[in-house]
Parts: sequence; C-alpha cells; structure tokens
Amino acid sequence: MKCGSFTEKILKTLIAVCLLAALCTALLACDKEEEDVRTFEESWMSYISDETLVSEVVMPGSHDAGTHGSKSLWETQHSAIERQLYAGTRYFDFRATTPSSGEEKDVYFFVHADSDMPALVTACGQRVEDTMNAINAFIERNPDEVLILDFQHTWIRTEEGLVDLIENTLSMDRVLTKSECADPTAVTFGKMRELGKNIIIIYKDTSGDICSAHDWLFERSKFLQSDYVGSEHKGDADRLKAQWQTYFNDKKDGVFFVLQSQLTGSPLEGREAMIRPVLDDYLKNTVAGDESKLADINIVMKDFIADDVAECAVSSKEAIHTIISLNADKGNVKADKLEDFKTSCGYDR
Repeated sequence: MKCGSFTEKILKTLIAVCLLAALCTALLACDKEEEDVRTFEESWMSYISDETLVSEVVMPGSHDAGTHGSKSLWETQHSAIERQLYAGTRYFDFRATTPSSGEEKDVYFFVHADSDMPALVTACGQRVEDTMNAINAFIERNPDEVLILDFQHTWIRTEEGLVDLIENTLSMDRVLTKSECADPTAVTFGKMRELGKNIIIIYKDTSGDICSAHDWLFERSKFLQSDYVGSEHKGDADRLKAQWQTYFNDKKDGVFFVLQSQLTGSPLEGREAMIRPVLDDYLKNTVAGDESKLADINIVMKDFIADDVAECAVSSKEAIHTIISLNADKGNVKADKLEDFKTSCGYDR
C-alpha cells in the first residue's frame, strides 16, 4: 500500500468522524432548544411584574378540577390537571377523599361532591397522588408560575390521611407557609420568586384544627371568597350575568376572589356552550372598562376550562386568553414585556 493512499484514508476517516460529531452536537442542541421552548399559556405568569399581588392577578380557574375520568354525569372537566396547567389554568377547585366503597376505597381521588355527601365510586376522577406528581413536574419546569390549590370540600373521616398524602407527595419546599407570610393574599409575585415558592394551599378545615396544626395550610374561611347562589347558576346565561354584579358588590377586602361562572345543570357541556360567549363578552366589554370591577377581578372559575365544547363560538384557548388579557388592563404586566404579552394573548382593546 502506498503511503499517500494510507494517509488519505486516515484523513477521510478523521473528517467523517468530525462531521459525525458535529452533526450529533447539532442534533442535541436542537433537542435541547425544543425541550426548553415554553408556550405562552404554559408560562404566562413570567410576564407578571414582581410588584403584583397574587390576589390581584387575573387567572383562569377550574371548577371541580379533578373530575376528568369520572364515570359521572357531573364530569365538569374532560382534560386532566396536567392539560389544564399547560393550557394556562392556575386555580384549582379540589374536593378529595376516598370512595365509600369499592376495590380502591383506600386510594384518594378527586370527586364531584360536597362534604355533606358520600363520595361515590362513580363520581371519582383523578387520583390525588398522580395529580400532585404532575404539579411537581410542572412547577419544576415553570418556576415563575403560581398555583392556588383550593381544597374547598373535605371529609372528616379521611381528612388526616389526605393531608398526609399531600405532604408526602407534593414538593413541599415549593409551598408557601404561614411562617413565611401570614396572609397569602398580601404576597407579591416578587416575594414568591424570592422564596422559591409556587403553590398556595387554601383548605376548608372540617375538623377545626387541621389548618392550625400545619404551617402550609391557609384557612379557607379567612382568605378566600367564592360565592355561589345555586338558583342563579341553574338559570339561564342572562340571570347568571346579572348575578355577577351581586358577587362584585359583596366582595370583601383582603381575600382571593373567585368569580364562579359555570352554569349548573344537565347537560353540562350544553350549559357551558351557553355561558362561555356571555362570559367572554362580559370580561372584555364590562369588566375591562369598569375601574371597580377591574380592581376586584382575580380568579375566574369555569367548567371545561381546557376543553372545546360543541356549538360554542368561543374556543377554550380564546376564553383563557380573554381572562389572562385582563392583566394588561390592570397594569400587572412587566413594562418591557407588555407588547409581547398583548400579542400572545390576542389583546384587542
């Protein structure tokens, strides 16, 4: 073999190896870049200024949030909590216990029930443990997002086990405590970021001492207002729209304020199709232009928060964007991100 030929082969081999290495590096970089991409809905709170109180920001909320997968007529969400998080939802109405019977009677589920009702197997939705793990993964990926978990109905016979499950499953270092801030409605996004916190847990204390015994549970009756006049929610869209004025009139100071906007009744999807366009118009053309309502608006709670429903002119994404867009009207958005924020959420006012 000639020396030149041998050298040439070595050189070609080295070039091929170098090209292969460069290609692998480029592919890994592309994968990492794609991995790091955040959609607006996933990371919209990163646009919120440090000075904004969590109780001032306008956020989408999920009614009976964990009912996805239940075999009940009252399944108010077709999307799992994971999907709701990535769609932009930041407040979750949770009702959790063990079923009263069945093979999984010792497993905690989210249910659609009140605490004076038995939690039936057929009403069980997502598992609490699975949901807490999904929340952990979401906040690890999105450190600027703040979630309010509102355990608004609990069952005394299972309360201790539920609290233990949350504490043992959720990333507790990311949960705000009373020692860090005695009043969660007074905490700013800047403070949450400084403390490395992403979660505020509001809890309806059935037994009377659960909240006082746990530094990370904030008593619901003190810090959250979520009025519900059932007869008006079971009426038509115009009646519920009129009721919203009463809710605003009755709002207290120093609370997380939940505007309940779901129409109760069967079929639920049909009721959502009726109310969603009315709510969308109300937020854009009434709340946005009313200084008092704009100051008070905080959490807008809905059925099918991340789901499109048949025969409805407003998609779930459009409805969420309308809610989020009110932060521009309230002055909650960082000045250097305002135009990008408006473009991303379709702000048209």
